[in-house]
Amino acid sequence: MRKACLASLVLIAAALISAPVALGADLIVQSQVVGPMKANCFLVYASTTREAALFDVPGPIEPLTQIIMEKGLQLRYVFITHAHCDHIFGLPAVIEAFPNAKICISREEYEDSALYLKWAEKLEPKQVEQIRSNPELVRMMDFDLRSIGQPITYVKNGDVFRLGDTLIRAFIAPGHSRGSVCYHAGKMLFSGDVLFYRSVGRTDLAGSGGWEEIVKSIRRLYSSLPDETVVYPGHGQTTDIGSEKNQNPRVSQNSAQPR
Repeated sequence: MRKACLASLVLIAAALISAPVALGADLIVQSQVVGPMKANCFLVYASTTREAALFDVPGPIEPLTQIIMEKGLQLRYVFITHAHCDHIFGLPAVIEAFPNAKICISREEYEDSALYLKWAEKLEPKQVEQIRSNPELVRMMDFDLRSIGQPITYVKNGDVFRLGDTLIRAFIAPGHSRGSVCYHAGKMLFSGDVLFYRSVGRTDLAGSGGWEEIVKSIRRLYSSLPDETVVYPGHGQTTDIGSEKNQNPRVSQNSAQPR
């Protein structure tokens, strides 16, 4: 019975891993959906140099960790789009497994992580009660980013990182949070909770940059990146810059819904 249960868990974990996708001659991307909020974790690696990066670590990512080890990849970076708990809860385990990887996050997000810990003061009593009834969710909501120590790298707008032959450029994109970062790598954009398929991130959470800020941030992405750029968001399915510019009902290239 125990073996059957373990086999079922392995199958479930495998189902959460996407098939490898080659983007260009060098980069491979795979993803895993993690945690009660179904956040995305992305593993990107260069097939030539075997260098790798993770984008957000929402929780346990053993299947992706196994890929890193089996392929002999060198995890150089862990890029954090923003410090909401559902995107960082798995950091301690990754740091323990890959102590040489650089943890990259904006200074604003690291500082605001203290604000995010006060979630019970910011939510409606009914929401707090629902969260309190789920021990896994409570552990995630109470995770203190500062417990990992100071980040090795504070990310600033325009910073560039190299992964194999690809340059990864950081876009500070406030709105969903004050220090949200989107990362452009080759033909990909890792947008965190700023831009989703036909939607955009919330701006009513504690520490958010506000609706006007997220509109500006998204339009900057629209104007800065090629239409064929594939968008890998923090939740949900992939999309692309060109279709979002024209079809996103919340923020298009030329119009935006009222807040």
